[in-house]
Amino acid sequence: MIKILAAVRRKPGMTHAEFLNYIEHKHGEIARAKPLGVKRYVQNHVIDSAFGVDADNAYTQTFHRDSITELFFDNMSDLIQTFSDPYTQQTTGPDAKNFADLSKQAAQLMDEVEVSNAGAAPLKWKAIVFLKKNPTVQLESFFTAWDSAHDTVVNKHPDFQKVLRRYVHSRYLPEGDRVTSYFGPDVAVYEGTSSLWFENEADLSIFRQYQKSLFQQLSDEGIVLSSESFFVYVKEVVILDLGQ
Repeated sequence: MIKILAAVRRKPGMTHAEFLNYIEHKHGEIARAKPLGVKRYVQNHVIDSAFGVDADNAYTQTFHRDSITELFFDNMSDLIQTFSDPYTQQTTGPDAKNFADLSKQAAQLMDEVEVSNAGAAPLKWKAIVFLKKNPTVQLESFFTAWDSAHDTVVNKHPDFQKVLRRYVHSRYLPEGDRVTSYFGPDVAVYEGTSSLWFENEADLSIFRQYQKSLFQQLSDEGIVLSSESFFVYVKEVVILDLGQ
């Protein structure tokens, strides 16, 4: 299954709470009214985040993210049909002006891979990592280095290994660029994202050990621009799931 992943910033003059209320109850209802080719729609409401790294003198990114959208499709045909449908073009899409800063979107088509899953029990605590590839590094080399760095860092932090309950990583698919323009005129791309689930809030401090080590290793290797990479803690809100 492929997915469109978009990191959304609220529009000026709107509080974080107002933004979350609108996208869940109003924009979510618009999406549910006509799902088209969407098989699953998840909003990840940001509850905390960190941008850049400790060594930065100033933020490379000067903006926050308020929610991470995940739209899942069975195939590329369903995705293209959804984004070209008049309902998307005339109703769902134009509603974005009511909640989003369209100048600061990040969106990409991703191939999602389930790496590990310790069980089917619902998990409340979730972190999403966004990695910005060094532009001099080839995409496949980035993916290989990322996988290797993840394995190395996990082995260095056995406490993290114990608390991680589920790990999914998603790889950027450049062929999706023809539809991600839907999210705005100047869309940023993050070539790698990963979602990590935990049972307890206290486990998030252990995640930070993993996250800092991962960013440091990939930065030292010249693979990732760690000052432009970031992570968010989120509450997962399922708007639509046609697989249930």
